[in-house]
Parts: sequence; structure tokens; C-alpha cells
Amino acid sequence: MTDEDTPPSEGTTKGPRWLPALLVGLATVLAVVTTMTTWARTQALDTDQWVELSGDLLNEPEIQEALALYLSDQLFTTVDVAGELESRLPEDLAGLAGPLAGALRGPATDGIEQIIASSRFQSIWQTANRVAHEAAVAILRDETRESVSTADGTIVLDLGVAVRNLGEQIGIPEAALDRLPDDVGQITVIQSSELSDVQNAVKVLDFTSWFLYIVIVAMYVMAVYLAVGRRRQMLRSVGIALIIGGLTLLVIRGIGIRTSVEAFVEDATNKPLATLVASVMTELLRQMAWTGVVYGVLIIGFATLLGPYRWAVAARRWVADVADSTASIAGISLGSVLVLLWWSPGRAFDRWVTALVLVGMVLGAIAALVITGRRELEADQTSSDSATSPETDATPVSDTVS
Repeated sequence: MTDEDTPPSEGTTKGPRWLPALLVGLATVLAVVTTMTTWARTQALDTDQWVELSGDLLNEPEIQEALALYLSDQLFTTVDVAGELESRLPEDLAGLAGPLAGALRGPATDGIEQIIASSRFQSIWQTANRVAHEAAVAILRDETRESVSTADGTIVLDLGVAVRNLGEQIGIPEAALDRLPDDVGQITVIQSSELSDVQNAVKVLDFTSWFLYIVIVAMYVMAVYLAVGRRRQMLRSVGIALIIGGLTLLVIRGIGIRTSVEAFVEDATNKPLATLVASVMTELLRQMAWTGVVYGVLIIGFATLLGPYRWAVAARRWVADVADSTASIAGISLGSVLVLLWWSPGRAFDRWVTALVLVGMVLGAIAALVITGRRELEADQTSSDSATSPETDATPVSDTVS
């Protein structure tokens, strides 16, 4: 019989009966908020994540087309293509330089789009994004060197090398490319006149991303601990709450994408592209939301595994039988940790504090299964011994001898 089968007396209840449910509700709200701040922090401050995101964006045909138009515009507005053609055409054909330059722009844009899809350009693109993002993170965390200026709080994505490279590949003369301005292909990524406020916000994000994670886990654990006599039920409630939280994040993501596109994109023709960019940029948030759902399903499964069902009892006894030695328990624990490292759910392994909490929870679950299974095996053995012990013969012996 489990603790859920027998209702506790008033004296055994730890605190008000409504307190565990309140803790679960508050922890779930905090979990939703913390996931969003963790996503924002990771997306904004993790250079590897940013480079991966920029690569994903570049793989989208719509992004390639938009970038080709931008780079083509940079080339044809900074390089006097008509003048270059005029200098190379015979004098009696010099008047055709302007129309020829205009006619070349369309095919050149198509050619640039094909070049953008190449691995060579992707390498240039990733390098430019890495350099820009590392500089941005250094400034936002106030870790800049003397060579990096923070006077105007501006960070640019420098695609000047890409513009020159594309110009060479579509046949623009070297002399013309040498006259490109220094700021060609530069896209402003960050521009803030209140840089100190942004830096303070980054410090808050760095702290809350791991501190609130620990607080949330502690609130869930406390809710289960206080629910004397109904802990398995409360554990299931935690799982259900995590599923609801994950689905809530998915809804918030969808609403946020639509709302932001409607608010910031006025030209209807640009809205599909903006929606695509927003979807790619919030892909990590979607992954984290589904991780919460998976967490919830696993917790519900674990709570069910602790129940009185025949298959659950058999499973617990099997786990206890397999983990019959310290080496076996160590092997199961190590295997579980390796699976966690491979999965890295919710980016919990980005920080050692959150990683230790998650590993501790998994090891605690394994220990709970092993201990419960061993107790049941011992109880079975005791019952078996009692059933097979010889009964005392209470029949009196007759004194009569025939």
C-alpha cells in the first residue's frame, strides 16, 4: 500500500493542504518566465548559438534572396558600373554604358544569390557574424579591451569582405573595387545610447537564468515533500504543470511572432520574410518549450512507476534486482548521466549549477526506484519465509500404549 492509499491524519500533514498546489502553480509561472529570459540570454549572448542561428537563416531561400538584393544594391550604388563600362566601350558606343549597367543589375543579383548559397560565402558569413557577436558580447558584459570602443554603443556586422568578394566573382574590375568606401556592407546590429542600462540588464539575465532555475526546482520538491499522504499525486501534478507550461510557451511564441511582425513590419510584402526570421530566431524557445513538455511526461511516468500497479511493482523489483551491487548502481547512474549529456535538455548543461541540479534529480529518481524495489523484495522474502516455516504440532500425545 502506498502513502497515497491511506489518507493522512491531521497531525501528519506538513502545513496547509493548499500550500503544495500553490507552490506548484507559482513554480510553473516562474518556469515560463525563466525559460523566456534564458532563451533571450542564450540567443543574445551565446556566440556559438548566434553563429548557428545565422547559418540557419542563410540556408533559407527567402533570406538568400533578400541578402542578394542588399549586397547587389551595395555594389551598384558604391561602384560606378556605368562609368567603368563607359571607359571600356568604344567612343561611339559610350552612350550605351548606362543602359548596359542597368541591364546587368538583374543577372548580377541572380548570380550573387547563387554565390550566397555556396560554402565559401557561408564561411565568410559565419566569420563576420562571429566577429560581430563576440564584440557585442564583450561590450554588453563590459569586458572590452582597449581596442574596442564602447563610446556610442554601436556594433556592426561587417560584410565588406563579402561585398568585395562578390564583386570579383561577377567581374567588377579590381580598380573599381579598390575605391569601395570603408563602410560598405556594414549592418548595424546594436545601437544604444544607454549602454550602461543594457549592460545592467545583461547582468540580471546572467544571474536569473540559473538562480531562478534552482528556486523553481526547490519549489517543486518542497510541494511534493509537503504533500504527505498524496506525494505521488502531487508528483503527477508537477508533471502536468510542466506540460501546461511548455504548451503555454508555444502559444506565447506563436502570438509573439504574429504580434511583432504586425507591429514592426508595415510593408505587407515583407511580412512573410519577417515571419520566417522571427520563427528561426525563436526556434531555441520552441525547443525549450518542448523540453518542458518532455520533462512533464517523464515525471508523470515516474510517478506512475511508483504506483501500486502490478507492472509497476514488477518493474521496481526488476530494477532492484539488476542494481544488486554498488557497481551495478554506478553503471546505471553513469549511463543516465551520459544520456543527459547527449540530450542536454533545456540547455541545463550550459552552467555547472543547473547541470548538478538536474543530475542530482535523476540520481535521486534512480535511488528511489532501487530503494522501493529492494524493500518490496525484502517484504516478499519475509512473507515467503513465514509461509514455509514448519508449524508447531499442538496435538497431545496419547499416554495409552496398546
